[in-house]
Amino acid sequence: MPIQYEYDGDSIIGRYQNGIKLVMRLSGFKGEGDWKVPGTCPVRFEGDEGWVEAADHGSVVASSKSLQDGQPANSLYGTDPTKHVRDFLDCVKTREKPAANEDVTRRGHIACHVAAIGWQLGRKVQFDPISETFIGDKEADRMCSRSRRGPWHA
Repeated sequence: MPIQYEYDGDSIIGRYQNGIKLVMRLSGFKGEGDWKVPGTCPVRFEGDEGWVEAADHGSVVASSKSLQDGQPANSLYGTDPTKHVRDFLDCVKTREKPAANEDVTRRGHIACHVAAIGWQLGRKVQFDPISETFIGDKEADRMCSRSRRGPWHA
């Protein structure tokens, strides 16, 4: 999970501890952005050897062929929810974790929410993925939850 997020007016750049960048730019139903991969929620990972883009379209595009070594040749157009249902039902029988298990989806959602908080604040934020708190930023931490009414006070 990225540890730093910064909004630059056009993109939100998430930086992993190892230097890899996660670039989130405007994109949507009207074709905004300059993405190579179609879809409503594309993402680009950038590193020293180039970049890789993926989205809910099912295809992956990379800046060099070597970055796609080992990728399946066939892609699925769009998100097929029946595959998630089939995977879940199979995992009920086998007791294995589904592809979209709680760890994977939780971390993905946290990264998106942290990026959105940095975007709303309009500044760089530092995030500790272990404690799941912002580093030295009480204003950002307050945006992680809402006030609770009694008797459910934290």
